[in-house]
Amino acid sequence: MYSVIIPVYQAKAGLGRCVSSWLSQTREDFELILVDDGSTDGSAALCDELAKTDARIQVVHQENAGVSAARNAGVKRAKGEFLLFTDSDDYVASDYLEKMASLQADTDSDLVLCGYHHLYDGGDIQKIPGDACLWALSDFSGDFLSLYGQGYLNMPWNKLYRRELAGTFDLSLSLGEDLLFNLAYVRKCRRIAVLPEALCYYIQEEQKVTLSSRKREDRLMLARRVCDETERFYKETWGEPGAQDAYAGIFTRYMNEVFDECEKLPAQKDMSLREKLSAIRGYAMDDWVCKRGDTAILTCPDYKIVWFFLKRRMAGMVYIVCVFRRAAVLAVHNIRRIRRKGQAIWNR
Repeated sequence: MYSVIIPVYQAKAGLGRCVSSWLSQTREDFELILVDDGSTDGSAALCDELAKTDARIQVVHQENAGVSAARNAGVKRAKGEFLLFTDSDDYVASDYLEKMASLQADTDSDLVLCGYHHLYDGGDIQKIPGDACLWALSDFSGDFLSLYGQGYLNMPWNKLYRRELAGTFDLSLSLGEDLLFNLAYVRKCRRIAVLPEALCYYIQEEQKVTLSSRKREDRLMLARRVCDETERFYKETWGEPGAQDAYAGIFTRYMNEVFDECEKLPAQKDMSLREKLSAIRGYAMDDWVCKRGDTAILTCPDYKIVWFFLKRRMAGMVYIVCVFRRAAVLAVHNIRRIRRKGQAIWNR
């Protein structure tokens, strides 16, 4: 049997769609565990109502403690041999479980991961992790770096786990806890399989409020800890890398967090321009940024431009680039909204 864990927080609008996508699966041998994390928007009552419609649905109510605590509560309740996770405002394809379970059975894998649809402001970007592959852990080092760099190892919601190998999510973190959970799990794997299909639907909205998108304090400190843990994991699992590109790929995650923080500043209405420029100077003088910044593998053109000015400590130019980038992003979003409205009127 398979145990599906769905942490729920203030998710009344999307929870029904999420649960429906699971109840519509082509396989039925699963339990659905809804963990209400102290919701106050009616999600708790909706969980109970949904449980009345199908015997496979269980509900756990707890005081608000965060997404990691909610997932841990679901794991503790689970009875299936395998675990899967879905966020309450996302959903899955109707054959998601069938395809993941079939690949696991065919390969006797301890971990199966697949691609996903990234739905953002009306757009659908399919993320597919290359070709179908099967690795023994000893042969996984190079592909680990590739999947890590593309972001496929960060989340739990595109994976199938053996329950007996699963640990717990770190309650002390508000950033990177999913990745550290996955790293601890990979250590225990014999075989890892990849399904090159987009079977999950990850919805990202600019104003999305979920357990995993709450305001993160001390973001760079947490990002540094995740980077340290990942480099240590790589060394302990496969030894020192033959080339520094390995650690450079891991460190890139830290630099991406720095760039993300810079690019958020134009939208921060509670900060003065002086404070924003001071924050950028702080990022520029961060010791890891100074010592290792040039080793990061940057693929996004906007990140390359930001880095050009950031490493020269030209805070004003960094901010101007971020302002123009935000304006471009908002323009694209507005165009998409206008197109959607036009299509809706046309289809009436």
